[in-house]
Amino acid sequence: MAEKQEGQLPSGRRRTATAKPDASKPATAKPKRKAETPTLTDDLTGKFLRVGNKLYRTSDDTKPIVRLEPDRIKTSNIDALPDIIRIAKANGWTSIRINGGGPFKKAAYLAAAAQGLTVENYTPSKVAKAEADRLQARVAEREKRREAKGAASSSRQPTDQAVTLKALSERFLSQTHEQNARDPDLRRAQSLVAQTISIARAKYPDDPVKASKQVEARRQEVARRIASGDKIAAIQVRNQQAQRVREIIQEQALTREGRTR
Repeated sequence: MAEKQEGQLPSGRRRTATAKPDASKPATAKPKRKAETPTLTDDLTGKFLRVGNKLYRTSDDTKPIVRLEPDRIKTSNIDALPDIIRIAKANGWTSIRINGGGPFKKAAYLAAAAQGLTVENYTPSKVAKAEADRLQARVAEREKRREAKGAASSSRQPTDQAVTLKALSERFLSQTHEQNARDPDLRRAQSLVAQTISIARAKYPDDPVKASKQVEARRQEVARRIASGDKIAAIQVRNQQAQRVREIIQEQALTREGRTR
C-alpha cells in the first residue's frame, strides 16, 4: 500500500537555548506568545486562490491545496512544497518541523534547503544531504551572479547615459532647426532656440548678423544643457514669443520716438 503523503509544517520560528534559572531564585513564568497565522506575500498571491485561510490553485480544485493555521501550514500536495516554504520564509521562519511520510519529509527537506531553512525533525540520508548541498550551491551561485549583474549594470549606467547624452547633443548641433523641430527627442530643446530666433529677429530687424550670433549662442547653450542631462521643460513657445516680440517692438518704437523729438 502506498504511503500516505500528508503532512504539515508546524511552527517555523527557531527555538533558542536559554540559561537555566538559578535554583535559589523563584522561576518567573514566561509570557506565552500568541500563535499567528502565516500571511501570504504579494509575490505568491497570484499563484493561489485564497478563500479565508484555504488556498486553491484553480477554481476546479475540490479541496484546498494549502491551509494556513496558527503557526502551521498544512498541505497534502508535494508539488506545493516549494511555494509553502517561501511562505514560511517570508513570515520569518528559519526552521520547520515536518509531519508526514518519508517521501513527503524528504521533499520538504529539499525544498527547505533550497530556501535556506533547516528541518528540525528530519535526518536526511547521505544522498539526500548531498542533493540539498547541491541545491544550496546553485542558489548561492545564482544569487552571486544576480548581485554581480546588478553591480555591473549600476556601474555601467552612468557611462552609457553620458555617451547617449553626448550623442544627442551632437545631433542637435548637426541638424537644422527644422530637423530638430521634427525630432521627438529634441523638440523641447528646439523650442528654446525657436523662441530666441523670434526675439532676435524682432530685436535686430536690420542686422541679421547680430540676430544670427544671438541664435547661435542660444543653440550652443541648449546643446550644453542636453549633454549635461539637464531637464528641458516644455514651454508655450507661441505665447511667450508673441509677448516678448511685442515688448521689443514697443521698446524700439519708444526709442525711435525719442530720437525724433
